[in-house]
Amino acid sequence: MLNKVHVTITSTANEYAAVVPFSHQHGLDTFYDALGQKYANVYKVPAYEVNIDGGDTYLAVRYGYQNKGDGKTPKSRQCDAGIAHHHRCLPTWKPGYNPHSFQGTGTLGAWILFPHKTFYIHEGPDRTNNGIGGSLGCVEILDGRWDDFLSQIKDLGNGECEVLGAAGKLHVSIQAGSYPTGTFLGAFPVKSE
Repeated sequence: MLNKVHVTITSTANEYAAVVPFSHQHGLDTFYDALGQKYANVYKVPAYEVNIDGGDTYLAVRYGYQNKGDGKTPKSRQCDAGIAHHHRCLPTWKPGYNPHSFQGTGTLGAWILFPHKTFYIHEGPDRTNNGIGGSLGCVEILDGRWDDFLSQIKDLGNGECEVLGAAGKLHVSIQAGSYPTGTFLGAFPVKSE
C-alpha cells in the first residue's frame, strides 16, 4: 500500500550556493576572453532547507536569475526567478529529466510542481566538488544528495516516484518567501565541453 509523503520547501536559509543566471533562450550567462577561455558570471544566493516529514533535511537552491542576454553583471542583484508565494501541490514525476545547466550525476528525473509549468524539484550542483549551475527558479537539491532525497521519498511512500506521483501521494508545501538579493562572486572559468 502506498503512503502519503510530505515535503516542505522552507523559507529558512542557513547556507549559500553559487549560481549562474540562465534562460532557455540565452543559456548560461557566459563570455569568452581574448584567449578564447570561457567564463561564467557567478552569484552567491541563499540555500534553503527542504524537509521530508519522517526523513532528513536537505539544502536546495530555491531562487535564481534569468539570463537576459544583456551582458550586465551588477555587484548585487535581486533574484528574479523562483516561487515566492505559499503553495501546496501534488507533483508528478517526470522520468529522464536532466538539468540543463550542469552535468548531473544522480538519478534522471524531476518532480513537476505545477501541471504545464517548468518549476521542478530536481538535482542541483554538488558544492562539495565546486559545482555551480544555472538556476531559473527550480528547487535544486544540493551536494550530491539527490539520490538520498528520492530514496527517502520512495521508502516512506512505499513505491517508485512515478507511481507515487500518479497516485497523488507526494504532498509538497512551499513556504512563502521573498526574492533574496545575491552578490556577484566573479567570473569563473568554465570547463571545456
